[in-house]
Amino acid sequence: MKRKRKLFGRHGKAKESGEIALQITSMADIFTILLVFLLKGLASDALQITPSNAKIPSGIHTTTLSDQALQVEISKDGILIERDFVSKLEDFHLSSQSVGADGSITALSERLSKERERQKLIAQANDTVKIDGRAIILSDEKVPFSTMKTVLKTLAAQGYSEIKFAVIKE
Repeated sequence: MKRKRKLFGRHGKAKESGEIALQITSMADIFTILLVFLLKGLASDALQITPSNAKIPSGIHTTTLSDQALQVEISKDGILIERDFVSKLEDFHLSSQSVGADGSITALSERLSKERERQKLIAQANDTVKIDGRAIILSDEKVPFSTMKTVLKTLAAQGYSEIKFAVIKE
């Protein structure tokens, strides 16, 4: 003789069935909570920066870089923006041809203006994106002040006013 289970339907009436209905609502809730938790943790992680050819200096008083910004790298051989070569350096020094009459680096200035135009196009297409003047400089520890000053002047002339320097925390 087969046993039949009694299941309660919507209105509390017992019905007989050979199958047991699986309730997965609570399981789906748990997975949703885990997913949101993991995505939130992923979004708030520190920004991972890996220089291509520069020895980043170390620092004692540091904060975590968590915001995306334009990455400008200064190495022995050149200046890179977002890992794309922009201007040549000779042993960390700029050539006189690369600096314009206004004291800014010509090739860097052109690339920064293209980057600004790209930001404007993205901001027009997406209302949540705003044009910002943030930049992160990944500089070799041997870059002379004269080269750094010229790069900073070029960034400021193109509207990048919130500039941070990446260092390795001691």
